[in-house]
Amino acid sequence: MLALLSLFDSPIVRLLAEILAVALLPTVAFLALRLLGAEARLVQARRMAVDLAADRDRVLAELALSRERLTETRQAAGRAQAEAAEREVRLKALANVHRELGERRTIVSSFRDAGA
Repeated sequence: MLALLSLFDSPIVRLLAEILAVALLPTVAFLALRLLGAEARLVQARRMAVDLAADRDRVLAELALSRERLTETRQAAGRAQAEAAEREVRLKALANVHRELGERRTIVSSFRDAGA
């Protein structure tokens, strides 16, 4: 064990450690800069996600409003269709009454002509 500890105390190991420390410094600085850049991109991506979520919520609200309007329009169309059908029935009944009155007039006229 002492041999191992004395190995670390040797000048060559110390020199290698100093060389590694100097060599690792630019690597650590490079990685730190890359990490800062990644963090900045992450912040930007989060802002973009928030903006997209707000846009999505706005579109969903507009869609819900459009669905409500479509439902109201369908209901109005149904009421108009029912009203048109009711008017058609009344018009047919009126036409039948008019036809019956016309037939009665013809019958009455023929009786008058026969009696005269």
